[in-house]
Amino acid sequence: MSIPLSLTSRDSGFSGVFTEVAHPHTLGLVNAEQLRLFHLAVQSNRFSHSELVRFLRRNLGRYVFSRAEIAEYKVADETELIVFDAAGRMNAQDNEQGLGELMLYILLEQILDAPKVLSKIEINRQAGHMRSRCDAIHLLTPDGSTPVSSIVFGTSSLSGDIQDAIDDAFGKIVQIETNSAVECQLAEEQVFTTSLDEDAARTIKELLIPQPGGAVTYDSAYGVFLGYDLGLDPTRYSNDDYRRELDSKMALDIAHHASYITTKITTLNLGAHAFYVYVLPFDNSVNDSVSIMDAVLQRGGRNSG
Repeated sequence: MSIPLSLTSRDSGFSGVFTEVAHPHTLGLVNAEQLRLFHLAVQSNRFSHSELVRFLRRNLGRYVFSRAEIAEYKVADETELIVFDAAGRMNAQDNEQGLGELMLYILLEQILDAPKVLSKIEINRQAGHMRSRCDAIHLLTPDGSTPVSSIVFGTSSLSGDIQDAIDDAFGKIVQIETNSAVECQLAEEQVFTTSLDEDAARTIKELLIPQPGGAVTYDSAYGVFLGYDLGLDPTRYSNDDYRRELDSKMALDIAHHASYITTKITTLNLGAHAFYVYVLPFDNSVNDSVSIMDAVLQRGGRNSG
């Protein structure tokens, strides 16, 4: 069955921005899981942001606006305004977690292959109707190994310490669980109204409600983006040694924290859910997140980034 809800993000340039780090660790869950590590390009023992900024700019409008809104720009022959208006909407939100939420959107679409239903900025615009605690809502449709659809609720956290980022992300997940009835209602309403054509909307309903007149049938899963400080002293290594040490340090970091994530899932009684976790280090997560978003939104002028 083809995916009735298309991906919204552009994959062009993704492999040139993100380098995946292989590691042997898993969460050991009974349900589906991913634990994926990525890093940006390195220049002179620092992470380079230039390609990430360009990539995020190309996808900014697709993150901010719904499919219907994008279609309206196209009908009005005003596609040139999409990125400009998207930056304006992001600036109006004034959210310090903007980078984490944008990264979550990219990775859930490009790595998990789960199309966006609502991004955080779209969720916030629903606040007058019902308040959501999550940072993203995506739809994962069935494949050969997954016969039932999943609505993926996303959380993101950037912190200097990876364990603090994990704690913060799971704090949000607990709030989502507590508020699950509202979260699921919001997700269902938006999934059923996101597609532009009736055939696609009907197909989505058939995925979530397999039997005519039956109950909604889907699993809920969690997508998590974690950003943290790598913690390598750039003055201690040659350029070649730094690149080698980068992969080793990331593998060591996840070796120390994979079981911590699993323990969180177990102690919080979240084992009935699939988890998709994506990790990206920064030189300084707090400062870098601000400078990257300043560049993406061109707060410092056209040549930022």
